[in-house]
Amino acid sequence: MTTTHRLARLDETTPTVVLSYGLGEDSTAILLRWIKDPTSRDFDLSDLVVITAMTGNEWESTRTAVETHVLPRLAAAGIRYIQVGRARRHVTKAGDGVVVLDDSRTPTQLHIDGDYTLWDEMVESGTIPQSGGARMCSVHAKGDVLDPVIAAITRGEPYRHVMGFEAGEQRRAVKDATYNTERRTGDYPLIDWGWSRADAIAYTESVTGSSVGKSACFYCPFAFANRANRREVFARYAADPAVGARTLLMEHLALALNPAQGLVGGTRLIDLIRAEGLTDVLAAFDELLAEQEYAFYEVRRILRPRMADPTKLGNAARSVRIRTRGTRTLLQGTLDRLAAQGEEQRKVKSIVGEDKIMRLYQYQRGATFPTVERFFVVAPALALAKEADNFDTWWAEALAVAEGVKVAS
Repeated sequence: MTTTHRLARLDETTPTVVLSYGLGEDSTAILLRWIKDPTSRDFDLSDLVVITAMTGNEWESTRTAVETHVLPRLAAAGIRYIQVGRARRHVTKAGDGVVVLDDSRTPTQLHIDGDYTLWDEMVESGTIPQSGGARMCSVHAKGDVLDPVIAAITRGEPYRHVMGFEAGEQRRAVKDATYNTERRTGDYPLIDWGWSRADAIAYTESVTGSSVGKSACFYCPFAFANRANRREVFARYAADPAVGARTLLMEHLALALNPAQGLVGGTRLIDLIRAEGLTDVLAAFDELLAEQEYAFYEVRRILRPRMADPTKLGNAARSVRIRTRGTRTLLQGTLDRLAAQGEEQRKVKSIVGEDKIMRLYQYQRGATFPTVERFFVVAPALALAKEADNFDTWWAEALAVAEGVKVAS
């Protein structure tokens, strides 16, 4: 296991209870009640380990709240608290790629900055977290990190894995229970207590005089699920424009490489920020863009049909290549010149999308599948070049059978 330091051997006790502490209202309430009310648990606190997987992109308000109200109580109770993160994108089942940020019974600092962050992974991939399907960002940044560490500290002995699912989230508990093994048993105290989120918040406030607030990455698409949530996030952006700017930078890069992207359920966050009149966030975003090194990207995409319904998109394969790097002014000038020369020869077509990003197309995707597209675009040099080993073969095959592709020639 790759770590900044090894897991501390504070004692020879193997924990029988492991709490996945997500830093939010639900798991905080569980932890505080266990500390304050011994009748709420059937184990000794010396048998408990609390563990958090840091994505590296938590709100500063979460750091402040947990350091003020939770860590001192953990230290006073002598509860072992382990904070872990990723040292690189991929973590092995053996724990390679996991970094231990802190392992202590007297914690004083919340290491929310992590090491290799989820934001790093997103921009290197030139994409955004997806709001549909499985929450793979959470699987990679949390689950893949927690599993090998929990396996190491429990040493093959049976343990209860406590999750902060509240009353009304029985479906999540049922799904989680499918991961039970001879050693691991999922445990859901809030459901057992019949506590809702409101109950959890009320309890935390009764103990600390405050709540810890919502825990999430500052760009989490699920935080934009409804108007009330969006208002809360936008208020946080207004209070810390630099955080909003970093979120817009992630989306901008993803849009440049794929105009179909959009952080708010396919809708562009930048459009909502403009509509809200968050001028400080927009100004911080412009400054952040100006600071970046830029790349001249070539993007090729193959869009294949569904097996069951060939009129609908099944899957896509993408190649991203970096032709050169430089300043935005220099590279945009190069793109403009190529557009002028190529359009005169009817070989390419420049299009400025609704996202206000200019792309120079050699092939535009057609209306039927399979189809392809190829374009050039200037964007911040944060995404890595990437393509499958067989992509050129796939490209040639797809290009030969694609129908309705607009070829400028």
